[in-house]
Amino acid sequence: MAHPEKHYRWTWDFKAPPAALWPLVSDTDRFNRDCGFPPFHVRPPVPGAPPPLPGVRRLSSTYLGITGEWEEREFEWVQPVRYGVDRVFSRGPLLRMVLFCELAARPDGGTTLVYDMRVTPSNLLGAAIVPLAIGFRMRRDVERVLRRYDLAALEGPAAPAPPHPTAPAALADPKLAALSARLVSEARQPAPIVERLCVYVRDTDDLSASKMRPYALADAWGSPRREMLDLFLHATRAGMLDFSWEVLCPHCRGSKPGKSALSGVSSEAHCDSCGIDFTVNFDQSVELTFVPNPNIRRVSRLEYCMGGPQITPHVVAQKHLGPGESLFVAVSFPEGRYRVRAQGIDVQQAFRIERGGARSVRIEVGPDAAASDEPAVAPDGVLNIVATGRDARLAVVERVAWSDQAVTAADVTSRQVFRDLFSREILRQGERISVGAVTIVFTDLKGSTQLYQEIGDAPAFGRVLMHFDTLKAAVADEGGAVVKTMGDAVMAVFTQPAAALRAMRRAQAALARQEKARAPFALKCSIHQGPCLAINQNERLDYFGTTVNVGARLCALSTGADIVVSGPVLRDPGVSALVGGAVSARRDAAALRGMAGDAFEFWRLAG
Repeated sequence: MAHPEKHYRWTWDFKAPPAALWPLVSDTDRFNRDCGFPPFHVRPPVPGAPPPLPGVRRLSSTYLGITGEWEEREFEWVQPVRYGVDRVFSRGPLLRMVLFCELAARPDGGTTLVYDMRVTPSNLLGAAIVPLAIGFRMRRDVERVLRRYDLAALEGPAAPAPPHPTAPAALADPKLAALSARLVSEARQPAPIVERLCVYVRDTDDLSASKMRPYALADAWGSPRREMLDLFLHATRAGMLDFSWEVLCPHCRGSKPGKSALSGVSSEAHCDSCGIDFTVNFDQSVELTFVPNPNIRRVSRLEYCMGGPQITPHVVAQKHLGPGESLFVAVSFPEGRYRVRAQGIDVQQAFRIERGGARSVRIEVGPDAAASDEPAVAPDGVLNIVATGRDARLAVVERVAWSDQAVTAADVTSRQVFRDLFSREILRQGERISVGAVTIVFTDLKGSTQLYQEIGDAPAFGRVLMHFDTLKAAVADEGGAVVKTMGDAVMAVFTQPAAALRAMRRAQAALARQEKARAPFALKCSIHQGPCLAINQNERLDYFGTTVNVGARLCALSTGADIVVSGPVLRDPGVSALVGGAVSARRDAAALRGMAGDAFEFWRLAG
């Protein structure tokens, strides 16, 4: 028999503003852990029982020696204002628990935070323990953690969450010290950042250690991202870290347990949470994360929450809406492109937040709603989302742009350090995974055949090898990677066209200096950007497609005194800044060998 509902409402004032507190308070996985709440477990399906409704999770945990089982719907929230969740129990002393947390700005710049809980006991035991477990103990623990978060938030938005020290018995200091020395002396990694990484690996909490992201740490520590990624790769090669390839859902952007090798990643995947199949791509769907090697430190990854706001930080608001129900959102998010989607509805409604937009924008979501023309709403405007149709649905408002703190497969596989250290990291034979945008560089030596005839095979071959070293160094210095060599030709890959242009200028200049006192030796170059496929070719991670073919054909049009670039490369903002008028860009066009169609337009940049 159910007992009367008990209502607890706690209010505190903090010095940090809501926007600074939100990333910490809404990270419910970490928050529950820091409060001392127990980890949860996903309950296995009951044979013969009907499956749960979409979005409903069956979970269990043990708290104060008492096990509870419940069904949990998706969290609801609006950044950085409030979040909440509803749990219905099937076992244990509780029948239902509804909680929400609300943050309101104060005139002095701080935050008034309200933590509200409504708990319905299911029996006498529940009625007896709720006042002690929730009314006293939980209130004390929640306030303690929130006070600590307030201090952390005042340090700045990049400050990491307060650490939770690891027991000394879990560490292996002598091994860590030896690896640190090797990274500095043999891998030539900067000593200060190596020491800081070692301390982090040794002392950070299990939650942080179980999914280490190099770019996020680089931003928090004020270090260059490329330098941090290179250190993580060298640390993995040395045995301090292990890496994992995680496939991310394009909707919720959640990931399944990662694969230890790239060969375990497939081009097609399924998301159980969203109930969708999707095509994997290197640009967004595959992220490389790191964890301490078990010989250095064993990390126990326990989950304390499955659906809080920070698990999907790109979602700025989500709420269950009944037929005709509305969600009003005061727009306080960064400018850019967003979209509204609903479970079970294929049509997604896009909109923009930009200055000069409308004060109020209405967007309908439902089975009969047609895609809009992407309206614009002002940064201080109001978004009105209305559910149409007969069914209740979860409406989601999310940023279209993906986080740039993720080390994507496209990013890391275009790094020379990665290809040198992990040459066996390749796709499964026959697997093809798309890359949305990659910069392809082809080079070839002009006059090499004549050189072999004039000075002999051995001296000419030596100079060709020196040219490879020069080219590889220029490519690596700009964050690119040499994919393969073909005779005197080289194919390289970059994530950014501007980096490719800088590398080719550097390579041409270096070769020109080397060749002053010898027979003429010029480097023909082409740069093209576009989509392609990542493949396993001759036990090497290679690229295939029209973008690659066009890049190869353009290289033949270079004179060796110029760099041939395609239109997409020239229009890149980084390239435009480099060209800027200081270097001439001469338009040209030609039919590309073996490719049908009109003459291909390209530009010649002075080398």
